[in-house]
Amino acid sequence: MAKVNVELILENLSCANCAQKIEEKVAKLPFAESVFLNFVTKKLSAKVDQKYCSAYIETVKKIVDEIEPEVRVLVAPKEKPMLSIGEILLVVISAAFFGIGLLTRKEGFALIFFFFSYLISGKDVILSFLKNLRKLQVFDENFLMTVATLSAIFLKEYPEAASVMLLYKTGQILEDFALNKSRKIIQALHHLEIEYANLKIGKEIKKVNPKDIVPGDTVVVKPGERVPVDGTVVSGKSFLDTSAITGESKFYTAGPNDKVLAGSVVIDGFLEVKAQSFYKDSSLHRIIEIVENASANKSKMERFITRFAKVYTPAVVTLATAFAILPPLLFDQPFKLWIYRAAIFLIISCPCSLVISVPLSYFASISKLSSKGILVKGSQFIDILASKINSFLLDKTGTITNGILSVEKIVPVKIERQEFLKILISLESLSNHPIAKSILNGIGENSISVSSVQDFKERSGRGIEGIVDGKKVLIGTKEFLQESGVEIDPSFETSPELSYIFVSCDRKFCGYVALKDSLKYDVKNVLNNLKNFGAKIYLLTGDKKEAAEKIAKDLPIDGIYSELLPEEKVRVAEKIKLENKGLGYIVFVGDGTNDSPALSVCDVGISFAGNASYLATLAADIVLLDEKLSKIVDLIKDSRFTRKIVIQNIVLSLGIKFAVMLLGVFGVANLWEAVVADTGAMVLAVLNSLRVLKK
Repeated sequence: MAKVNVELILENLSCANCAQKIEEKVAKLPFAESVFLNFVTKKLSAKVDQKYCSAYIETVKKIVDEIEPEVRVLVAPKEKPMLSIGEILLVVISAAFFGIGLLTRKEGFALIFFFFSYLISGKDVILSFLKNLRKLQVFDENFLMTVATLSAIFLKEYPEAASVMLLYKTGQILEDFALNKSRKIIQALHHLEIEYANLKIGKEIKKVNPKDIVPGDTVVVKPGERVPVDGTVVSGKSFLDTSAITGESKFYTAGPNDKVLAGSVVIDGFLEVKAQSFYKDSSLHRIIEIVENASANKSKMERFITRFAKVYTPAVVTLATAFAILPPLLFDQPFKLWIYRAAIFLIISCPCSLVISVPLSYFASISKLSSKGILVKGSQFIDILASKINSFLLDKTGTITNGILSVEKIVPVKIERQEFLKILISLESLSNHPIAKSILNGIGENSISVSSVQDFKERSGRGIEGIVDGKKVLIGTKEFLQESGVEIDPSFETSPELSYIFVSCDRKFCGYVALKDSLKYDVKNVLNNLKNFGAKIYLLTGDKKEAAEKIAKDLPIDGIYSELLPEEKVRVAEKIKLENKGLGYIVFVGDGTNDSPALSVCDVGISFAGNASYLATLAADIVLLDEKLSKIVDLIKDSRFTRKIVIQNIVLSLGIKFAVMLLGVFGVANLWEAVVADTGAMVLAVLNSLRVLKK
C-alpha cells in the first residue's frame, strides 16, 4: 500500500503538554507512521496509507477534540493573527467586571461582579479541566489553575480568584503573541516558495508550476523573477541576488555555463537556464524541508525537558497536597492558611515556560542558520557543536582547496594530440567527478568530436575505463593503470603541486593530464579559529603524501592521512574517534561521494551543497550552501550562543518558580503574585529565545 505524507495544522494550539498528548495518541494509530507534531509551527505530519487518509484526518480531529476542544484541525494552513481581537475583548470585559467588583461596597453585589469576571476570563480553562477530569487526564495547567482558584473561592478570597484567572488569561494572550511572532519569522521561509516557471518549448514560453520542470528543460528567467530550479545558464547575463539561499548580500554575475541555484533573483538581465534537477531536489526546497523537519531530531536537552515535565508536575501536585493537609494535621495549623499556600504552590508549578522555550530556542537557531545558508538537520547537532569538539577531520579537494582544478598541461605520448583529446573527452564526458569536469573545461569539449563508449565503468577513488573506437581505455591514477598491466616509465617525475591523470590505450601508456588546485582564501584563518576552540585538525585525502604535505605546509594541521580510499577514510575516522573516546566529539568536513561513509560515521558530518555530490549532502548532518569554510566558525559560535540561551531559560524558569514556591510556603507571596511570576517567566523565556533570531 502506497504511503503519503499528510500534514495537518492544529490552529490555536498553545499548550505544549496537550501537544505531547496529541502526538502520543496519534502515533498509536495503526495506519500512521513517523508521526511528529512540531509545536512551534503547529504542524502535525505523518505517513499514512493512501486509502486511510480520510479516516486518519477524522480520527485526528476526534483525538484533538478530546484533548484540546478549542483547537481546529486544518488540512491547509490558515494563519492566526498576531493578536486575537475577540480574546482581547474578553479580557477587557472581565477586567471591567473585576474593577466594578472592587469599587462596589455591598459584598453581595461585589461577589456577582467577581463571579462574572472569573467565568469570562476562565471559562476555557474550567471547561478543559472538566473535560480532562472526566477522562482522568490531569496534571496540566488547566488542572493547576482550576484547583488553585477554586481553593481561593472555598477560602472566600473572591477578588484573588478572579484576579488570578484574569492575569492568567492576559498572560496567555502575551504568550500567544510571542509564539506567533516566532512562528511568523520561521514560516517566512515559505515566502521563498516559487509560484511559477517560464518553460521554453521551441519558440514559445509557457508559464508552468516549478514542480513540473524536469532535468533538461530550459526555463526563461526575467528581471525581478527567481530561478525556479538548480541549473546551468545556457544564454544571457545578469547580476544575481542569492541572499535568500546563501545568506550573502553581495550580487554575483551569472553568464553562460555558470551554475545557478533555485531561489536566486535575477536583477538586470534575461537568463535561459537548463534545469539540472527536479524542484524537490533543488537547494531552495531542501532549505525549507530541512528546516521544517529539523525539529524531529531533538537535542538531549529537549528530550530531558520533556521527561522532566512528565515527572515534575505530578510531584508538585503531590507536594501541594501534602502542604494543604500535613501541617494542619500534624502541627495544629489552620487549614485555611495551608490550603491557600498550596494553591500558590500549584499556580507557580506549571512547566510551560520550559516546555515551550527550550524547543523554541533550538528551532529559532535552525531557522536563523538557514538564513545564513547553513542547513542543520536536527537540534542535536547544535548541542554537539556547542560542546567540546576534539577533532575536525577535513577532506582536501573542495574542502580546504577550491576544488576547481585547472589544466596546467596535456601531454600525449606516441599518439596524435587530436586522437588523445578525443579519447579523453569521450570517456570524461560520462563522469560526474570534479576532475572530469575540470578536464572538459580545460580542453573545450565543443571543439572536439566524440566517439560512443561501451562498457563504461567508474572505479571510486581510482579512475574510469571503457571501450572507445574498439580500444580499451583506462584513465586514472598511476597505480590504477599499473594494476591493469600498463607500464609507465619509472623515471617519470611528478610535481607535488600538481595532480596527474594518466591515460592508456590497449594497455599502452599514451599520455597524461596535469592539473592544479589552490587553497581557499580563508582556510588558514578558519583553521586557526577552529584550533582556538580547542580542537585538533586532521587532513584526510586520497592524494599522494607529497601533494598533501605541500598544500598543508603553512596550515595549522596536527596530522595528515594521505592516499586514502573511501573505506580507508572510514577506518581513519573510527581510529581517531576511538583514540579520543570521552575527550570530545569528532567532526568530518567533506564534499565528495567518497566522503559519504566518513560523513556518516563521525559525530557530525558537514558538507557543501555547491560542489558536493548528492550522496554527500544526504549523508551529512549539516549542509553549507556555499563554499565558505568560515561558516563552520559561525555555526559553532551560533550553536554556543543557542546553548547559552537554553541554559538561561532553564535557570530563569526554575529560579522564578522555586523562589515563588518558597515565598508562598512561608506566606510571603499571594495568589496573584504567583500567576504574574508564572506568566512572566513564560513570556521572558520565550522572548529570550527570540534573541537567537536577532543575533
